[in-house]
Amino acid sequence: MCYSAQRFLALIMLWLVVGVIPATAAALSADEIINKAYRVDGGHDGISRLTFTFQKPDTPEKKLTFSMVWKEYGGEGDINSKILFFSEFPPDERGKSFMAWIYKDRMDDHWVYLPELRMVRKVSHGAHMSKHDDDDFALSVLTRGDLVPRKPDEDRHSLLGEEELKGKAYYVVESTPKQASDGYPYQKVRRWISKEEFLVERIDYYGSGTAPEKQQEIKWERRDKAWVWTRVLGVQAKSGARTLLEISDIRVNLGLKDEVFSARSLRLGIESVQ
Repeated sequence: MCYSAQRFLALIMLWLVVGVIPATAAALSADEIINKAYRVDGGHDGISRLTFTFQKPDTPEKKLTFSMVWKEYGGEGDINSKILFFSEFPPDERGKSFMAWIYKDRMDDHWVYLPELRMVRKVSHGAHMSKHDDDDFALSVLTRGDLVPRKPDEDRHSLLGEEELKGKAYYVVESTPKQASDGYPYQKVRRWISKEEFLVERIDYYGSGTAPEKQQEIKWERRDKAWVWTRVLGVQAKSGARTLLEISDIRVNLGLKDEVFSARSLRLGIESVQ
């Protein structure tokens, strides 16, 4: 697992309009809807298993599985969150682990444990910022920017209307970036946000054309008063490539101690924190 793949994992944390009905007397503005969706309670900490399946035409299917441990800090001590990842599959990756401390106002810190070296190493910022075409996530349709909820104030939002899908009512909100960024390649996105819980359940991503380049679908479940993802599917319109992220064995609000996020846990593995 190379450094760019590790960075992809560290930032996972845990995010064709058809027949849209024009909104004539919406009770909420687009900004209010987006802000409510951004503030959905996802819990304070947790442990889960992540399984990525990459499918691309004429390419063998690839699967990766990790155990993830995380804790939110809300900016306390300049820390937003801390995350641990433990590789489980494929077998030759088992035993490798990775930790990230995500800061509020400075660059993140990353550490990796390599069992063949029996040592924990801090990853230099230059190394984990680089990208390699042969890394574990080179086939992924879902990018870091697709999986990390985007801050509402980075975009301008407009309410296109409301739509009912499979008997459920949604707001359809279109968002365009206020400033162009190399790390955010989309001209606009459209989100389907459930009217009852304000959960983002579908996102269409647009480039320069009139049709979406990619679509993302998200399934949620309620766990211990928190809303968590259980399944995320990304589909590339042109190539037909698909990435499926399945989240299982989910436990939230465990009261994890700060000591969990340490070099010791990296060395001892997921068993040391369960």
